[in-house]
Amino acid sequence: SMKISNSSTMRDKLHNDISKISQEFEDNKLELMRLAQMINLQEETLLETNKNHETATQRRNFLGIQLLEHEEVLFNYHEKINIQEAAIAKTNMALETVEKDMKDLELTIKEEKRQIDLKKKEVLLKRKLEGEIVMLQIEVEKMFQARDQTLEGLNRTVDYKELKGSDPSTAELVKKIEQLEVNLAERERQLLEKELLVDQVTRLSKPLGEQAENCRQDRLTLAKKLNELRTNIINTNHRMMAVSAELSMKQAVALSQQQQMKEKELQVRGVLPALNIIPASAVCLCLCVQLAEEEEWKQLPSGQYTTAEARPNAYIPQNDPLQVAKPYGAQAPFKPSQPGANMRHIRKPTLKPLEM
Repeated sequence: SMKISNSSTMRDKLHNDISKISQEFEDNKLELMRLAQMINLQEETLLETNKNHETATQRRNFLGIQLLEHEEVLFNYHEKINIQEAAIAKTNMALETVEKDMKDLELTIKEEKRQIDLKKKEVLLKRKLEGEIVMLQIEVEKMFQARDQTLEGLNRTVDYKELKGSDPSTAELVKKIEQLEVNLAERERQLLEKELLVDQVTRLSKPLGEQAENCRQDRLTLAKKLNELRTNIINTNHRMMAVSAELSMKQAVALSQQQQMKEKELQVRGVLPALNIIPASAVCLCLCVQLAEEEEWKQLPSGQYTTAEARPNAYIPQNDPLQVAKPYGAQAPFKPSQPGANMRHIRKPTLKPLEM
């Protein structure tokens, strides 16, 4: 009986051991399945990470190519800016030359005006002398008439009335007539000299007047050219400002892309060593955030990426090669209303002539 009880005890103990071993076997089997699932999950995560790494590498290569293209475009813009600066310097030199020529022409015109004023004064003096000559001729004619009347009176044998007073002798009269003839010849000589002087002044003033008219036309042409040059300089400055703004935007985009590339590289470097400690959910969450950040970049029609809001193209001039919108701001350009019926009571302004 003792042996039987011992055998029963041993059998129960063995049954218990077998049950424990079976339970441990089941537990180990479940643990093995759980570990196998974890290994499969880790392998899938690793494959996904490798795939994301390849995608990030391709994205980095694409951004590198775009960065090179942007650098080339930036270099072209620098060359264009240098060409524009050289053109502006050349235009400024031409403008200075034109201004210097205008000053010289103004001095020449002032000198010609002074000469013309002098010639006008001489012409007035000539006219005054001509008036004096006419008066002297009238006096000489009167004297000749008086002489003829005197001679007729001497030759006539008619009754005469003796006048009181002393008459000059014939020699004195002849001497006085000769003196008057000498004075008349001197006046005629002066008159001829004045006429020659007037002819010379007229001959000299005519080309001067033509030259002054030509100078006026040249001055008007130079003023028009100067206005055109100033307009071209203002337009060139506006275009340079627009190009500088575009260049600043492209530089900002390039810097932003470089910063994103560095952040992507740091993120990739941080993801690879931490695969054994970061859960798969955290990795997926990080990748989702990165794809969400990439979706914020918008692609322009030129193929570039930017995070800026789309610019309205309603105010872009059609003939502008830069395609830069006019900065109207929040308000559109004002269009005046149609004129009303009371416009008939308003008088049009008189335009003043343009003085050059």
